Amino acid sequence: MSAPVAPDLFPSLDALETVLWSGAGLLAFAATATMADLIVITSTRWRLVDLPNRRSAHALPTARGGGLAIVVTVLLGLIATAIRFPWLTVQIVFGLLLPSLVIAVVGFIDDIRPLRPLLRLGIQIGAGCLITAALGPITGITLPASEPLQLGIFAWPVTVVWVVGMINALNFMDGSDGMAALAAAVVATIVAVIAWFTGAPAATLVAGFVAAGAAGFLVFNWTPARIFMGDVGSGFLGTLLSALPLFLPNEQREAVFLPAILVLWPYIYDPLLSVLRRLWNGKNPLQPHREFLFHRLIRSGVDHGRAAILYAALALCGGGAAFCMLDPDFPVPVRRYMPLIIIALAAALTWGTERLAARMKIDGESTSRTARPVPRPR
Repeated sequence: MSAPVAPDLFPSLDALETVLWSGAGLLAFAATATMADLIVITSTRWRLVDLPNRRSAHALPTARGGGLAIVVTVLLGLIATAIRFPWLTVQIVFGLLLPSLVIAVVGFIDDIRPLRPLLRLGIQIGAGCLITAALGPITGITLPASEPLQLGIFAWPVTVVWVVGMINALNFMDGSDGMAALAAAVVATIVAVIAWFTGAPAATLVAGFVAAGAAGFLVFNWTPARIFMGDVGSGFLGTLLSALPLFLPNEQREAVFLPAILVLWPYIYDPLLSVLRRLWNGKNPLQPHREFLFHRLIRSGVDHGRAAILYAALALCGGGAAFCMLDPDFPVPVRRYMPLIIIALAAALTWGTERLAARMKIDGESTSRTARPVPRPR
């Protein structure tokens, strides 16, 4: 992965190529938005309509499966990246393209006819193993201003759990207008910047295409959403977001993995807290529910858009902490205590949400009559 850039399409990553790749990103944005609009028009014929139920955060039938638009444009971006960096073709195809496509196909089938949870989990584990084999496992995690913590025999299990966890985490967060799409757009943009400054142009391009596809879909997914991405989109994006830190050069992976977690932290923390809460209360954590923090915010009267922006802002805070950790010019004590800022933000998010829910008398999955309904215009 450290081979020099060959003059296969352009002599170097100079200004001309930067303009051309930026144009490709804009094209991916426009193509995704266009395809999403077409899916909205044809969703009824394809039977891709999400009907509201007691666990839904929406009140009207809404087109789903819109993640197909993201899948098409991002896969084309991956192919273009493989052509630009031919020595990375194996890693791109088997570490990014193939596993994300498999998860997208499974998600599309699940959107039409729900699959058994164990079958989905088995396929996700298989995708995680394929990504780990193609890109390599997470062999260690560099703590701030410290020596790397070597994982040893746990490298493979930790990497597979990371991939499976991210696939499901983004799927869980796709329960509010704009939440998952804005998450992918913001996180992928931050990862692209990190990859650029760490000297990984191929990872920069892949992250850029992910951000462009998610942003294009957001045009019609913003509140009030005309379309949902469904499992086909959330699983696809979760797979790529989990694989991007592994796509960095081996010498950078250990240093970047913890900062990548900080960038993703609100979208990891909310599902994890929900699982722990349900286990504590003796409930099935895998059963669909409305006990996520963002659900409680929305049911307490917070607008869908504001909830999505709040989480994106928290991700940006994580991105700032990540850049501080990676910058050797920052004082050692500052870099060492960056993760504590995220812990403080997580505590503040939880405390603020629970206080608002208590004030509006939101309890469990039921909504009291005193809670203000979320405005969703027809």
